This record gives sequence, structure tokens and C-alpha cells, in this order.
Amino acid sequence: MITEYIMLNNARIYAAKVNRECAKHAFDPDYGFASHITDKDKQDYADKELKLAEEIENGLHDNNFTVWQRMNYFLTGDCVALLP
Repeated sequence: MITEYIMLNNARIYAAKVNRECAKHAFDPDYGFASHITDKDKQDYADKELKLAEEIENGLHDNNFTVWQRMNYFLTGDCVALLP
């Protein structure tokens, strides 16, 4: 029982990693934002991604398909397709 909880928690941390990476690179010049995007917009984006990462780690988005897909990949090594 404890092992399953630890694995599930590690899967959530893995799923949140994508959002943390996006926040980390929001101010990189080659990240892909259009030139009219201000630093405030970039900071808002980074803050939103970090908040989402925390929520994912707390299990609030387990029912979100992409979060579930990343968690499933961590747990099984299989990437579930959106469409069959």
C-alpha cells in the first residue's frame, strides 16, 4: 500500500516536471514567445505553470488527460494515445 502511494506520488512529480521546465525557460529568448509578449506576460505564464505543477503534485489534476498520460508513462513506460 505504501509502495503504491510512493509510486503514484513519484508519477505526479514526474508529470509536474514538464510545467516546471516551461516556467524555468519562459524568459529564454528562443522559448518561442512572440516579440510583443512583455516580461510581465512571461512572468504571469511562469507563475501559472509553477502553480499548476504544485497542483499536479498535490493530485488535483489526476483526471486531466495529459497529466494522466505523463503519469501512466512514468508508471508503465507506455504512452497512451489520445485516439486509438
